[in-house]
Formats: sequence, C-alpha cells, structure tokens
Amino acid sequence: MAKLLSLSLLFVSACAVIPGAPRLASAQKVFQHPGVLLSKAQLDFVKAQVNAKVEPFYAEYQRAAASPLGSLNYKVQGPYKGGIIQCGSYSKPSMGCKEADQDSSAAYLQAVLWYITGNRTYAQNAIDIMNTYARTLKGFAGGTPEFPCPSKKSDCSNAPLQAAWDTEKWPRAAEIIRYSNAGWAEPDVRAFAIMLKKIYLPLIYEGSGNNGNWELSMIDGMMGIAVFTDDADLFQHATTFWRQRVPAYFYYSPIDGSSPTAYPRTTGKTNWNGQTIFDARVNGISQETCRDLHHTEYGIAATMNAAEIAHIQGLKLFESEQPRLIAALEFNAALELARSTTAPAYVCGGKIDLGPAITYVIGYNEYHNRLGQRMPKTGELIENWVLTRPSPVDAESGPHTAIFEPLTHYAAASAKPDKRGF
Repeated sequence: MAKLLSLSLLFVSACAVIPGAPRLASAQKVFQHPGVLLSKAQLDFVKAQVNAKVEPFYAEYQRAAASPLGSLNYKVQGPYKGGIIQCGSYSKPSMGCKEADQDSSAAYLQAVLWYITGNRTYAQNAIDIMNTYARTLKGFAGGTPEFPCPSKKSDCSNAPLQAAWDTEKWPRAAEIIRYSNAGWAEPDVRAFAIMLKKIYLPLIYEGSGNNGNWELSMIDGMMGIAVFTDDADLFQHATTFWRQRVPAYFYYSPIDGSSPTAYPRTTGKTNWNGQTIFDARVNGISQETCRDLHHTEYGIAATMNAAEIAHIQGLKLFESEQPRLIAALEFNAALELARSTTAPAYVCGGKIDLGPAITYVIGYNEYHNRLGQRMPKTGELIENWVLTRPSPVDAESGPHTAIFEPLTHYAAASAKPDKRGF
C-alpha cells in the first residue's frame, strides 16, 4: 500500500509541472484500480470463464491469442522515426499513425492475456510496448507545439483524433499491468504517466467541434488518463463533456422533441449528414448514422467505453442516459443486422453505408445483462453477427478500440447473460 501511495505522489509531483497540460490536483476521489474498462472483478470473472472453457469466452480467447495483436512474439512497430507521428485526414499521410494504433491495441490485449493466463511473456510484451513509447515518443506533427506540420501542402489534421484513439487504449493496458504484479518498474510507470499527460492530453483536453466521434473518443481517452493518474479534476472534466456530447450525438424524441440537441462545441461544419426527419421513428439515430455506420461505431464504442469506466468508478453515466442509449444501440443495431444498404425513406433518405458491427457488446452487457433491459435487435446482432465472425485484428479496420469485446464483456461479473432471449 505504501508503495502505491508513493507512486501516486510521484504522479502529482511529476505531472503538475508539465507545460501545456492541466494541473494535476491532489486526488479528491479514491479511484478503483484497475479501473479503465476492466475492473478486478471483471478480469477475475473473465479469467474463470476462460479457464472453465465457457463459451463464447473461450472461443474468443483462442481467437485473441492467435491474432497478431495477441502474439507472444509481438514486436513494437513504432513510434515513427524521430519519435514524431504525423497523421492526416483518414490517416493520409500515415507516418506512425497505424503503428501507434496497433501498438496501443496490442499493449491492451497482451495485458488482458497476461491476466488470464499468467504467462509473463504477455506482461513483458505490454511493458516493452509502453516503455518504448514513454522513452521515444516526442509528439505529433501539427499537434504538439514544438513540432509544426512540415509544410502547407502536408496534412496533420488527424493528430488530435489519433491521440484520442491511442489514449482510449494506453490506460487500459497500463492499469492492468500496474495493478497485477506484472513487474512494471515504478520509474517506467511514472514515465508512461508523464507521456500521457505531456504529449497526449493537451491534444484532447479541449474536445472537438468536428463530427461527434472525435470528441467522444477524446472523452474516453481523458477518462482513462484520469483514472491512471488519479486525477479527480480531469475525471470531472471528462464526465462533464460526456454529459454534454452524448445528447447531442444520439437523438431521442421524448426528450429532444422535433430537433436534435445543440452541439456543445462545433466547427460550424458539423451536421446530421442529410437526416431531416426527427421523430419517434428515428429514436437513437446518431449524428453520423447517415454518414456511415463505421464512424457511428466509433462514437458508440467511445460512449460505452467511457460509461463503463465511470461505472467502475461508481458514477452512473449508463443510467443517466439509459433510454437514449438503449434506443441508440437498438436503432443502429437494426440497421447493421439487416446487412442492407437500403433503409426506409425517413432514415438517411433510404441509403445506408454499413460498418463492421462489432462494438455493441459493452453497452448490451450493461443495459441487458446488468440492468435487465430488453434489447432484441442488439442481442440478435451480437449472437448472429459479432460471435460468428472474428474481430478485426487490424485496429484501423475496426472501430480502433473495439478489441475482442466478447472476451472481456460478453457477460458481467455481477450478472449472467439471458439465454432465453434478448
């Protein structure tokens, strides 16, 4: 206990003086650790299911262990040469962007596999990945002040978004490794925390007025950093942003009436991508549903991930927006389940661009398994689509942060899945 307290004080001392990052206040909240997406109770539950070969946990574990991200021989891919990552729109150019996405995803999955198996190679892989970035990452071109975009003809616009995607996963890995006797040295833990605060946090702290998936990913990332660094002020900041952005991203007619909630922050270019009808028929439609369901899944994933972190920390974000978010899961799951590019005329003018449909598990686990809400479309999608096809092993082919969700969240430690129906 004294050792952990000492490390927490090191965080306060080190992070409070970082230029460009919000001041790290003395912890006013006692955080639960591990507490980013997976609690100790959930980790122990998943480990027991895998050891007992309970499905679908065991099959998903086998897929995870056989994937490139879960390889015992995983080699760190980044950071980009010189430690400066440059990410343009749609990751063009991609100079270290995909590598950071893959490495942060791998660090998380390796940490999960370490906890399940006790194989220290997984733990060391995760530690090696995190230490490499903590020691060599200098910043993002066009995002970190001392590294401007190389030229006016070059694109660095995705620096904040890439920073968000990375920080959605780095704290997950760090929490599991730090609190599982994995052998991560305290100076390395401190260096990693400083990297998160100094390099990543300034890029996401103010949120974004772009399409809602940007800010929701930033919120998820901020919440993870807050837990890992025991920063109560940052945690409060992130939850405030969540409460502002979620109602502006998912429409719900009983509350919103005939028009969506106003964006809390906007570039002036953000829009509902052609959706003009707002009534009970489209309860749950997202600001990006009519853009495509792939980007909508980024928003869904980040929303549910952040709410899951909050749940572990004793905050009821899931419950605070329960009708809206159940409607969102059901509405978009129904579109995905149809596997058709056509829809009723009042939905996106009748045309839909599908997504991978793999990020509905965490929300369903909370609302159906834990809170007992009926969600037939989401349940059917999970059973007939998510569980019957492997999760993408390339982070950029999925929603960047949905990594083997059935392994970690098919059921809750405090509840059993309803096998009788959805």
